[in-house]
Amino acid sequence: VIEDAELAEKELSVDEQNDQQDYSEFVQVTTNTIEKDRALVAEKQQLMATTEGEKSETEAAQLANGEELAKLRDLLKAHHVECDWLIQYFDVRQKSRQEEM
Repeated sequence: VIEDAELAEKELSVDEQNDQQDYSEFVQVTTNTIEKDRALVAEKQQLMATTEGEKSETEAAQLANGEELAKLRDLLKAHHVECDWLIQYFDVRQKSRQEEM
């Protein structure tokens, strides 16, 4: 009986050591996974910040381009009005010049 008890105690001791080792491995794997995930989160946050900065720059550039486009549109409209006036009064101006000569 004593031998059986000592044998059972040794088996339990070995099992406990194996379980402790398995648990240590599990904790190590879990810790590594958590660290990798934290690194990925940090990387993605940095990428997000960079992307937001680029987005802001792009929006500012679009606003500047919109303003430039509006100025060019106004300039084109002014030239168009001037050209219409020249075409409209071309005959009158030609007649006046011929009368001056």
